[in-house]
Amino acid sequence: MIIKQIRDISLIDIDENRYLGVSCDSCGGIGEKEHDMVKAPTIIVGEQTAKVVLAELLSMGFEPLILSDGLAVEMNDTGKKIIEGFTNTVNLLKHSKVHLTGSTEENMITVQTSIGTTGIGIVSKDKLKYKKTSADDLCVAIGLPLVGYDVLKNPDKIMSIEDFEIISMLDYINEIIPVGSKGADYEINELCSCNNLSIKYMNDIEYDLYHSGGPSCSCILSISENDLPLLKALIDKPIEVLGIFV
Repeated sequence: MIIKQIRDISLIDIDENRYLGVSCDSCGGIGEKEHDMVKAPTIIVGEQTAKVVLAELLSMGFEPLILSDGLAVEMNDTGKKIIEGFTNTVNLLKHSKVHLTGSTEENMITVQTSIGTTGIGIVSKDKLKYKKTSADDLCVAIGLPLVGYDVLKNPDKIMSIEDFEIISMLDYINEIIPVGSKGADYEINELCSCNNLSIKYMNDIEYDLYHSGGPSCSCILSISENDLPLLKALIDKPIEVLGIFV
């Protein structure tokens, strides 16, 4: 069995036709506990944390199968609220049936919210969205890179799990990368590197290329200029052309 790392996904070659993908993420210090640095409704914290690993899987073409929540909090009542958030996000997926599993901390009293999560998905090898960007493709950002309280204040400017599921199924989108804590410029350079390309940025970009993307609030993707109007007709979040791949 061959296992390799591609971006944020551990790729497992399970047979001639399919890959398993494993994605992980964590969230700490955000919630309703005494020592949380950002005070936020626990259910929303669960929703956004679950979104991250599901978005990573969907963005590379995987169908999510399992979502695990490793909760370093008690079940009653913080854990129940986080699990409710995870369940809400899973239930928004229209084309995948995801099994939810996990664990909570029942031996120690916790004073700060902490979550670890893992997602597992499957994809046909010919459907993997990787190394499919070409010269002259546009580099496009959807959503804005937001963190902490800005996520709560701007729900209309961040990507939802429904957005990720929609774009993951569009054949005319070549590659998708959720923007992580290192910012969009880092993700774009990764995309360029694996496709032996470079990026020619547009002048006067409004999108902050170096800001953390928070809980997958934004993504960058490659697409033909001719197909951009189709994308804009489907997604109601901010969309900006960042540059051209050359």
